Amino acid sequence: MNANGKRIQFDTKTIDLFWLLGFSSWRAIEVYAPALVVATSNGLPLDQALSVDEERGQYEFDYKQRIAAAQSLITAEQTSDVSWPVDIPLPSADRDGLGNIQHMAAFDLVALALAFALLHEFQHVMFCADKRAPSTRPEEEIACDTYARTFMTSELAAYAKVHGHDFAQVQNKRAMGITLAAVIVHAMTPPHARWGNSEYPPITERLTAMIRGYTLPADSSFWAFTACVLIALMRQENLPLDIVAYSNKEMVEMLLDRLG
Repeated sequence: MNANGKRIQFDTKTIDLFWLLGFSSWRAIEVYAPALVVATSNGLPLDQALSVDEERGQYEFDYKQRIAAAQSLITAEQTSDVSWPVDIPLPSADRDGLGNIQHMAAFDLVALALAFALLHEFQHVMFCADKRAPSTRPEEEIACDTYARTFMTSELAAYAKVHGHDFAQVQNKRAMGITLAAVIVHAMTPPHARWGNSEYPPITERLTAMIRGYTLPADSSFWAFTACVLIALMRQENLPLDIVAYSNKEMVEMLLDRLG
């Protein structure tokens, strides 16, 4: 996905990638939530809580297999070149036809993550058209992330009222969608570029700009979901998880610090 002064360009493989990464990342909850609950409830180091979860092994193996399939799609010529996980439905516009509440939840978050990406690219278009982009490309990337997040989290009360939704639920779901967008940004950033270069800021700066700073209640499911996907990223990077936190919110903050 990229943009110039006139248009945003992407193809069907882009949509497939968002779908596969989104549905795969949603499963991080079943893999890491048990250890997260044990750690935050008892003040145990997260790595210790993970080690005592005897059932985690198979769940984590399956999770890593799905993520590997999604990552292979990044470099594949087309979707048919990768082995699609049997427990993830093929992309479809028919949300209700998925027939599974877990799949419907993942569908919603994928749609929001894709919306974030399109808004990010739209800001690139506006910068190019108006000739007012920040002085460096990394600064422009952060500015586009900030624009997309602000757009998606503004006027939520009015939106909720018009559509008959609960404001807190709308706010929570939008934030979770942006978390998923951050996970996808991380996956699409080559390992050699994650420390930053002339084109992109360090990946931790982008994730922080996208995830940190929400005023959601401590019991919001946003914190649990975000903690689980960040734990997954940390496990993929083999980073230490000797973290002690007493709430999901505190865990998210500490995981973001550790990623940096």
